[in-house]
This record gives sequence, C-alpha cells and structure tokens, in this order.
Amino acid sequence: MKSRLIFVLAITAYIIPSFAFNNYLWGEISGNDYILAKDKVSKAFFVGLVQTKKYVFKQKDNLNALTITAIKITDKKEKNGATAELLSGGPGSKGATILFQSKRGYGINDVVEIWGR
Repeated sequence: MKSRLIFVLAITAYIIPSFAFNNYLWGEISGNDYILAKDKVSKAFFVGLVQTKKYVFKQKDNLNALTITAIKITDKKEKNGATAELLSGGPGSKGATILFQSKRGYGINDVVEIWGR
C-alpha cells in the first residue's frame, strides 16, 4: 500500500508540471483600475536555444502618468511556456520592465496586461 502511494505521488509530481501554465499576477486588479496596455509578447523557437525577450512599459506623459496597480501575464502555451521576471517598476510605479525566458528549444507566446489608476 505504501509503495503504491509513493508511485502515485511520483507520477503526479511528474505529470502536473508538464501541464502547468506560467501565468503571473503582480499586484491586485480592482474595479477602479483601467487597462493601460495589453500587448502580445512572442518570439519563435530555435532548436537548442533559450529565447529571451525584454518587455518595457513606459508612459509618454510623466506628469499625467497613471500608477500601475497590477501586471497580469497570461501564458498562451499549453506546456513548456516561458517564465517572466519583473526586473524593475511594477505595481506602485509608473513603468515596468519584464524579462521573458523560454525553455531550451521552445519559444515565447504570452499576453501582458498592465492595469493602473
């Protein structure tokens, strides 16, 4: 019985991450927030290479710029999606820089939504 439980847990630990999406939410979206930007971030795969792409959100008018309250990233790949790292800015600031990195041999296909007020 104990070995069967360990076997089921090992299989589950192997299978679940392969179907996991790399979705992210930094901050909180409330009813008063506006969508400041919605962009698709993509980069084609190349055999044997890790793909990276930097996404920069910058508002044109710094004096009237809105404050970011949330950043939502939706992974459009069913498996082997890219990871995202918030390098600078984000919730509480006026801009943001996000670095996307794929797994080796895979591409990037994400949607970034920037919310603010």
